[in-house]
Amino acid sequence: MTPEHFARDEYRDYVTYRELAKTETVPEFKRILEALIEHELEDYRFWLHYSSAKAPRISALEIWCLKAMRRVLGLTFTAKFLEGHERDAIRKYTAFLNTVDKALKPRVQEIIDHETHHEKELISQIKEERVKFLGSVVLGINDGLIELTGALVGLSFALRDHTMVALLGAVTGIAASLSMAASAYMQARHEEGRDPAKAAVYTGVAYAVVVAALVLPFALIPNTFAALAVMGGMILLMIAGFSFYSSVLFERRFTRQAGEMLLFSVGVAGVAFLLGSLARSVLSPLSAK
Repeated sequence: MTPEHFARDEYRDYVTYRELAKTETVPEFKRILEALIEHELEDYRFWLHYSSAKAPRISALEIWCLKAMRRVLGLTFTAKFLEGHERDAIRKYTAFLNTVDKALKPRVQEIIDHETHHEKELISQIKEERVKFLGSVVLGINDGLIELTGALVGLSFALRDHTMVALLGAVTGIAASLSMAASAYMQARHEEGRDPAKAAVYTGVAYAVVVAALVLPFALIPNTFAALAVMGGMILLMIAGFSFYSSVLFERRFTRQAGEMLLFSVGVAGVAFLLGSLARSVLSPLSAK
């Protein structure tokens, strides 16, 4: 890598943080963004001094997408997403460090320290409510996927009527989401520093979103097994999306997190398929009488 590439990367991060700071309404978060801007601008100016290229540009579309990411997924996720390339950057900076003369080594080492310590420390100071209650969201999504997947698969093979599956699935899901919200409330009451009402809302809403996503195919598609296939696609999308979100947020391996969620959902669905098939074999002779 050359100073031109380093300058381009630092400029991209600088402009992004600057644009995010312009619309940030939380004073504490704005202060953190301004500190990150200062770091990125300082590093960018250093690399630009040794670069033969002109000042780089960043597209307005990319800025718009990152601003949308901040609004939808939060500042913590956006900042960690932007810093996600830091391991590769540190490796490249370290390799470059071995090629420069002694006069430049301290400054390059300072840039490496920015990437490895200072910026991480600044980002760790961002305390968003959605991150604080992510455990409640995980509880709602995981339980919703595992429990409702099993229930809908079982109902599909037992009844083979898309309207009945949608109706019973919705009733089951709504009742379960209220139950989960109540359980989260009671659990939070016994945990110091947690808001029981917010824990209940985050858990219940997360569960309800899963219910809506999984039941909707049965309400719209007359063929029960086609609806079941679409539901399977929805499950994969939700698992992939949430696993990516949490893997960036907590710097975990995406494949492991997605694999665990998929394993539990598929496992429960398999058991439900067997139970649904058994129920149909028992109910069929009775309905024939």
